[in-house]
Amino acid sequence: MRDFSYKTIALGIILIMSFSLMGFGRMSKEDMRRHFLILSAGDLKYYEQFDNSRKKLSRAGGDALEVAIEYMGRQSPRKRRAIEWIAEDLGETAVEPLTYVLTRPDEDDAAFAAYLLGVIGSKKAAVPLMLSAKSNSRKVRSASIGALGNCGDTSAVPLLVDALNDSSDEIRRKAAHSLGKIADKKTINNLSKLLSDPSSDVRYAASYAIAGIGGDEVEEILLERLKTNSIDPIERYHIIETLGQLQSEDALPLLFDLLDDPDHLNRGFACQALGYYRGRYEVANSLKMGLHDASGFVRMMADEALKSIRNEQ
Repeated sequence: MRDFSYKTIALGIILIMSFSLMGFGRMSKEDMRRHFLILSAGDLKYYEQFDNSRKKLSRAGGDALEVAIEYMGRQSPRKRRAIEWIAEDLGETAVEPLTYVLTRPDEDDAAFAAYLLGVIGSKKAAVPLMLSAKSNSRKVRSASIGALGNCGDTSAVPLLVDALNDSSDEIRRKAAHSLGKIADKKTINNLSKLLSDPSSDVRYAASYAIAGIGGDEVEEILLERLKTNSIDPIERYHIIETLGQLQSEDALPLLFDLLDDPDHLNRGFACQALGYYRGRYEVANSLKMGLHDASGFVRMMADEALKSIRNEQ
């Protein structure tokens, strides 16, 4: 009986200590707010406390992010940067609280939450981002479409392809960028149409997206497109540049031929494309000839390409 009592008391003490230890070290919301204000402060007197506050907030998990989100509406760059640090540190743990912010009526908060979900890049965020990509707010749509590429979920591809036809240059650019990250070869034809987009930012985004996807199929599509007589000059220039980014062997004869083209723009963009081919003597020699071209534009592009080959920029 006495042994039983001792065992009962000992067990009770262990349980009490366990519960105490579970609560030990857990920060209160007031402490979290204090550490967040240190993390977001621009005052040098808090500099030494900065790393310690960030570590403590990261260990606090989702509770710390919820406290940080309270400051989201302040529109302070330092506070938003501090929120981003915490979200980055937490990773997937941050997805759920940020998803709630996506539904806020404040478009600035919702757009910032979408951006942060893109920084985290979790597939868990794909569905909420696809929903917010249909928002009435252009700012929220833009941020959501830009974030979807980092999530790597192919189920977002149809929505992103539709966004390539959006009236907003920014949204078309971000859709192209996201499709390039997801790298679905089925989107090559859709992206190639943007090489003649009225916006130069969109054209370059499409070019880099296509180059990022890569593959023989991409080269074939671009080379075939380049043979079309009715092709827009702007699209032609971007196709030439994209072929250079791909470092396509099949494109080299075409690029060399373009160095003798009557149009100085074709010659110049051919030089730019050849700048992606490093370690090729025939390329370097052809570009050196471009330094003596009658066109200043061609000479400039040849010079820039040679610098690129020599790793001078």
